[in-house]
Amino acid sequence: MEAMQNAAPAAAADFVPGEIFARLNGAMEKKGAAVGVCAMMAASYVAVLYLPAIFLRSPKSIREHMLRRFACAAVASALAPMLCYALLPDHPRWDSDPSIVLEIFGLRTHHLWQAIVLPCLLTGMLYLGPLVLAFLDLIEWCWAASHGGLIRQICSVVVVNGKNMASDVLVWRNCLVAPVSEELVFRACMVPLLLCGGFSTTATVFLCPMFFALAHLHHFGELITRQKQVISTAALIVGMQLGYTTVFGWYATFLYQRTGHLIAPIVAHIVCNIMGLPNVDEALASSHRRVLFVAYVVGLVGFFLVLGPLSDPRFFNEGGDSRGCDCWSGFCKWTAPQKL
Repeated sequence: MEAMQNAAPAAAADFVPGEIFARLNGAMEKKGAAVGVCAMMAASYVAVLYLPAIFLRSPKSIREHMLRRFACAAVASALAPMLCYALLPDHPRWDSDPSIVLEIFGLRTHHLWQAIVLPCLLTGMLYLGPLVLAFLDLIEWCWAASHGGLIRQICSVVVVNGKNMASDVLVWRNCLVAPVSEELVFRACMVPLLLCGGFSTTATVFLCPMFFALAHLHHFGELITRQKQVISTAALIVGMQLGYTTVFGWYATFLYQRTGHLIAPIVAHIVCNIMGLPNVDEALASSHRRVLFVAYVVGLVGFFLVLGPLSDPRFFNEGGDSRGCDCWSGFCKWTAPQKL
């Protein structure tokens, strides 16, 4: 006891204000470096998309334009993980288990069905109103088509629409290229960098989407130059896009941190791209508007009620264990020397 009492004043004497500022400065440097790298990653992702416009002739069709974008997105999606891997601290398990490198980017096979089905259910609840409207429209169409061979007409519609979708580059962009490439760069790469830079999981949820939203600013120039929109209209459209992408980014980042699966935000991204913004005017003009109003309210309230339970990390990890960490895989508790 006497030894402890003698040691206490010495410890207090060593704890000087200079050390407090030094530690604070070091933490701020790491956070600043993480933000800087993420900003550079977002800027480079957009810059790579515009490389063909600098070095190649103008595309002859929207298909050629989109195929160039697909190739550029693939390049950007390959460069970002390499940069992230080079900057992250050495994981304690890398030497004994090299596969952890893939898991850091959310590329995991165990509990895969949960990572697909549960985010799909969650996102579907947000669109319960539009889904109910689509179902009611489908019932009316089936009733009208039942007098002329329902099965034959359904098969015909499915075949025609399937062929059109398979050959539509915009469908490929919305349902594959954009969700995979954007979630890999803006979630799988940026979340570990921000967490290892010293940001909390909550701060990361709100900070990470800022880069995702800013990466969509280039649409402003495209609206003015390609679509000949006036500045006020272009600003309104882009402003709505920024708001929508920011809110979705919060949700996607939350899903990625909770599940540790890249496929989770990808599934949510695909569903949101397919559904788009809910058409409230169409719902108000529908003869089923009371039913739709209830569906919108139930879906929105239900989403927030089950968001936490359905994204519980115990659903997505071996043995129901989230590894004793606030974020999956322990990004925020790595003790190795930081490269950031």
